[in-house]
Amino acid sequence: MKNKIVVSLTLILLVVLTACGNNEENAQQEENDGKEEILLWHYYTGSEDALNEILTDYNKSQDKVEVVAEYVPFDEMNRQLSVGTAGNTLPDIVIADTVNNVSMASMGILADTTDDVEAWGKADQFLEGPYNSTIYDGNQYGLPLTTNSLGLFYNKKMLEEAGIEEPPTTWEELEEDAEALTTEGVKGFGLSAVRSEEATFQFYPFIYSAGGSYKAMDSPEAIGAFDFLKNMYDQGYMSQDILTATQDDLTRMFIEGNVAMMINGPWMIERIQENKDLDFGVTNIPKDKEFASVTGGDNISITETGNQEAAWDFMKWLFEPEQNERFAIETGYYPTRSDVLNEAEYWKNEEIVKEFIPIMEVAEARGPSPDWPGVSEEIQLAIQKILTDEQPVEDALSEAAENIAEIEASE
Repeated sequence: MKNKIVVSLTLILLVVLTACGNNEENAQQEENDGKEEILLWHYYTGSEDALNEILTDYNKSQDKVEVVAEYVPFDEMNRQLSVGTAGNTLPDIVIADTVNNVSMASMGILADTTDDVEAWGKADQFLEGPYNSTIYDGNQYGLPLTTNSLGLFYNKKMLEEAGIEEPPTTWEELEEDAEALTTEGVKGFGLSAVRSEEATFQFYPFIYSAGGSYKAMDSPEAIGAFDFLKNMYDQGYMSQDILTATQDDLTRMFIEGNVAMMINGPWMIERIQENKDLDFGVTNIPKDKEFASVTGGDNISITETGNQEAAWDFMKWLFEPEQNERFAIETGYYPTRSDVLNEAEYWKNEEIVKEFIPIMEVAEARGPSPDWPGVSEEIQLAIQKILTDEQPVEDALSEAAENIAEIEASE
């Protein structure tokens, strides 16, 4: 008798659970109104609300596609994509760091969207640097979603007290001004040399400005860039702390008055402005042969196994001027469309923020290279070896060039 009661109760429970499951499924179907659901992976934390809001607006704007977002930690994104490729469980769309785009394309993770972009006819509206980060082997793999760059931040009061009327525009002026600004407790100049992508990011504009490239780290141009920065370090114009200082650390030193000039990006503007007593400006990174900077930010791409038609419909909507402007403002980046960057009132009129517009125009993508993680690691090692006197400039860069060549040859 007891067994019959247990069986009866079990059957009733199964019926109830099945009904609940069906109700939930039906409710989900009713909510999506029969739309094609596509999955988007992202690593946003502080910008997650902005992303969810724009997805909600898109989903309400039409009756065919429903985009659902899923958070994947930044440090886990590459591994999860590799696992997803092996297990055929990739999302339809992925937002990833700009330097990883070409690597993902080379691994077969991303879909070739060349034909879609060409038919769209809006490619000429994008900033060249961010746009180039989506090109692999002559084909298009996604579009640049957000962007930023690096500039020279300077303390106006400190420059004035040192008798410097204008911020430096050349390497020679940068060295002269850094010397004049270096006093007890204050270093004239700072950039991040920490062993991470931040160091590659911060050193690369100097390599570009000299006419160098990661493809020839032992070239006279690259050697000249490192000789210049090594001399600045040896002369004491930069603190030994730069070996472990992140970009956040540099900003703290700048705010506290321990660094008069630094290399950093627009994402630090709001933080610096919290110190009402600090009068600062931003300008191009001083040049050797030409002004140069590098881009940061994110790209958005369709995966090889994704619903390309539905995903491309969303991407076209996302890159209309209104959405490109809104998303950039809400996430603290700059728009990737040059027409939006130059015409939108926010970037034209906002103090300090507008100073990055001409910098964005000359900023180039790091790489692009399918082997960028390995390439960047070699550059980071060279930076550390040179600044700590473990190796002379030419030896360290010769070793880096040889290792980078081996990395690319093994591709």
